[in-house]
Amino acid sequence: MTTVPPDSGNCVGIVGRNFISVLTAKISALAGYNTWLLCPAGQEDVILSLIDENMESPSNLELIAGTDTELIESRLMSTDAIVFAVDGDDPMNDDVINFFLDKERATNLKRVVAMSRNLNGKDMGFFVKASKISANGDVWDNSKKEDYEKYESLVKNQSAACEAEYTIVRAGTLKGGGCGDNEYSQYLAKKFYEVTKKDIVTWNLLFDCNVRGVKLAKGDVLPGAGNKAIFSATGIKESPGDTSRCGIAEAMIRSLNFENVGDTDFGVATAESRTPPTDDEWKELFSRI
Repeated sequence: MTTVPPDSGNCVGIVGRNFISVLTAKISALAGYNTWLLCPAGQEDVILSLIDENMESPSNLELIAGTDTELIESRLMSTDAIVFAVDGDDPMNDDVINFFLDKERATNLKRVVAMSRNLNGKDMGFFVKASKISANGDVWDNSKKEDYEKYESLVKNQSAACEAEYTIVRAGTLKGGGCGDNEYSQYLAKKFYEVTKKDIVTWNLLFDCNVRGVKLAKGDVLPGAGNKAIFSATGIKESPGDTSRCGIAEAMIRSLNFENVGDTDFGVATAESRTPPTDDEWKELFSRI
């Protein structure tokens, strides 16, 4: 087993879509990793506005346009870990996985962290699907289970071909992701709440102000929201089936520094706390996996 600690000049690449990839890249850079984030060409200003209200990013965070193949391949040669992080129901495209986990390109790779979903089907069903349709399109209803199983299998196979360990990190319904009431600047800037606002008050902001606690569970064991799904779809308290974007982004980056999560999987859930876990609390959480 190997680790990719943040204090050894290690490089982490973030490949994904939407808010979770930007958030993960910011957390990676602030943790001390030399970090690059693959982004759609022309979207750099949008991403910077999510990272910082002054349109500034950490000096060790590089935005790379997805069209710049030459620069991507150059960075891959010195990348120690890759994180795949997708905001949405569909997993990362197979062609993307094959490109970045190519043993001829990723010659220095030690760890691959792949965000996935809770796939066991527990406490899913009619109420969860109804809440997705009527209350919150981000609700995870397990409808893409087969797609994610194929995705996980490909990640495992390609990681092995690159002689790298994999870590599958599972999420339920993604909520929040920002700084809250300017309390936690390590997360997305207030622009996040502007672009996700759908009513007079953004429930993502209320969620972030109320739910900062994290639970980790080894394997694919975490449940959905069950018959409470319609009420918890936009709920602002700790609830079964939920995963904080802040919690899972931080868990993915912190997992790089722990041996015991190499070649394994774990889920991320919410816990009742208005403050994020401390460094010591994260160590305790990972020690239980």
